Amino acid sequence: MSCIACEANAGRVKVAGGVILATDHWQAEHGLDRLVRGYVVLKSRRHVHEAADLLLEESASLGPTLQTLLRAMRTALAPERVYVCSFAETVHHLHFHLIPRYRDMPALGPGLMSDLFAERWGCTETEAEDAAGRIRASLTG
Repeated sequence: MSCIACEANAGRVKVAGGVILATDHWQAEHGLDRLVRGYVVLKSRRHVHEAADLLLEESASLGPTLQTLLRAMRTALAPERVYVCSFAETVHHLHFHLIPRYRDMPALGPGLMSDLFAERWGCTETEAEDAAGRIRASLTG
């Protein structure tokens, strides 16, 4: 069975804006389904199902990688907040959803996630490419 996360990590799946951040253990890109502008998915480079399967060095690098990426998102996109969550029922590859919440979106509550997945704030490929570029530039700037 093919893993979409592994395919994206290998560059065989086109992601709007390309790779935002790549380390020895992690890779971040704009979410394929473009739920909201600047929605980033951080995936383990190695195929593992959940955090309990990480090697010590992978686990140790997760916090600093998340912090670097979240700071860049905050600088580049100016969201009210960025939520980090992990759920993987259809993609059995460890990944974290980094979901920016902008001023025009409700604070986290029952409606936010359902509205998000109903694509209430969905973005175009161009908007996703722009957000990815801004985040990447914030990493190096």
